[in-house]
Amino acid sequence: MGIGIRIYLLIFWLCCVPNFGFASERPITIFAAASLQNAITELAQNYTDETGIKVHVSVAGTSTLARQIQHGAPADIFISANKSWVDHLLNRNLLDPTSVSVIAENAMVLVARDDVDARISVLEGQWDSNSLIATAMIGSVPAGIYAKEMLDHYGLWDKLQSQVIQTDNVRSALRLVELGQVDFGLVYFSDAVASKDVQIVEQFPAHSHSSIEYHAALVETKSSRNTQNFFNVLVSDRFADILLTNGFVLPQK
Repeated sequence: MGIGIRIYLLIFWLCCVPNFGFASERPITIFAAASLQNAITELAQNYTDETGIKVHVSVAGTSTLARQIQHGAPADIFISANKSWVDHLLNRNLLDPTSVSVIAENAMVLVARDDVDARISVLEGQWDSNSLIATAMIGSVPAGIYAKEMLDHYGLWDKLQSQVIQTDNVRSALRLVELGQVDFGLVYFSDAVASKDVQIVEQFPAHSHSSIEYHAALVETKSSRNTQNFFNVLVSDRFADILLTNGFVLPQK
């Protein structure tokens, strides 16, 4: 057999034989609350650039992501915008209970488009009865839950509920404001920081709603080495710096 033929057969064998060792592992998959989109995407890209390990980020409303995990979606790490959905999955033995970590906090704000005359105040009860206000789903998505708690706290829910437009997640609510489809939005402070098209009209005190805490956890109890390594970065000061830049607050230790 000639040398040329031998080389050809060797190349053919290397290309066709599966699991030879050159195939990369599947990407690490992160399910993260929509409000974390900018921060978690930045961390994932930096990690891939440095290690060569691919990280796939899927962002949506926390409730949607939790239900997807419950129905078998192949997530490696879950980051929730509240504790309730973490408990929901823990009760079904779908998260590693020893891994649950609070990584960030946030605040609720009222935002408006830059070109809107925003001389209103939820805190002072001044509101235009013709204005629509967008927020996330009040019955399931954390941002919407916090928004309704805040409106209830000030006795405004019954008065304003007919003007509230509910969306799948908080970034969708922000987008409605950016596009001018509604005048105002109840979103997180970090969402306002991420947008160039809205202004903060009012920020609400922490006592007006439940504590806004982001919990990260490993999905199931057995994780690959790559997943564990990324999770260690996720709960480290490195991600904390990115969170601060994106308008989040670090939890008190």
